[in-house]
Amino acid sequence: MKQHYSIKIFIFCAIGVCINVVLGSIITVTNIPFLFLDAIGTIFIAVNFRMRDGIHTGVCTNLLLGVIHGPLALPFGFVSITIAIVANLCARKSFSYKKAFITGILLVLVGSLVSAPIRVILYGGFGGLSKSVSDILVFSLQASGRRAIVAAYWGAVTDGIVDKIISCFIVVWLSNLPQIQPFLQSFRNSKENYHEWSKENS
Repeated sequence: MKQHYSIKIFIFCAIGVCINVVLGSIITVTNIPFLFLDAIGTIFIAVNFRMRDGIHTGVCTNLLLGVIHGPLALPFGFVSITIAIVANLCARKSFSYKKAFITGILLVLVGSLVSAPIRVILYGGFGGLSKSVSDILVFSLQASGRRAIVAAYWGAVTDGIVDKIISCFIVVWLSNLPQIQPFLQSFRNSKENYHEWSKENS
């Protein structure tokens, strides 16, 4: 029972990692401003499954991105962990479009607290190796005397606010698809059966 339950979770998490890496890589290559889509899988898993599953998905995503794009992707695993925690807490009772909008804002506000020092250490507070629209804001804030960490924070917020809201909207849409619902319901049934089995064998 436990093994069957764990295999289902593993499959969902693996799919979430693939979605993150594929969409994130496409956006990186096309260089679309204010869009990353590299956390959709993490948010989806965190919203529909356990917090730890979302964390595993986020961490594995950054490990794989580190292999594909280089080790600079690894420190942002802490941001992925934050995203998974916040998304799971926000979706404890339900996850509607209204709640997704609020969650998206919270994800970028809280996530930027984690990403800002990483940006300062790796990129001097700017968005990354490639030029970003938010770099103008970061440069302006630094030039006006703001601390690098403050400029990096608002740069991260500017970069991520649209992306996180759109990502949360996509997660709501995916979660309500008739093709996805049976799989989610199957997981919920397995979860209930697993808990009953654990009680009986404890």
